[in-house]
Amino acid sequence: MSDLFSGKSGLYTFLLVLLVMIVSVVIKYFNVVSLKPAAVHAELEEIFISVENVRPMSLMKAEFLMAWGKYRNSDECSGAVSVSRLSSGFEGDVYVVSYADSIEFPGLPTFHCQFSLEQPMGRRN
Repeated sequence: MSDLFSGKSGLYTFLLVLLVMIVSVVIKYFNVVSLKPAAVHAELEEIFISVENVRPMSLMKAEFLMAWGKYRNSDECSGAVSVSRLSSGFEGDVYVVSYADSIEFPGLPTFHCQFSLEQPMGRRN
């Protein structure tokens, strides 16, 4: 039994590699489904705050689009924001940012996910 955990066993090495792989997948999954969308939402919120006092609504939308476009083309934005160029826009008075993300690990099927984040342009409650 002591040989099993001494590092001389192939089973011990396999279990250690499996544990490291599982932890890596969990960390990557948490990043993709939680941290990255939260960062994109924070970026969206930051731009909205800069134009939220502009009235009327049509002018606010125009100012938001200019500020968002300028931010999206800058080096400050995240990768998810920069790839969302073609799949983002207004749906009524709500701006929607959509982007795809995936998790790829050797030996496992690729996990694909589409994210949509919304920013209402109306007054805050």
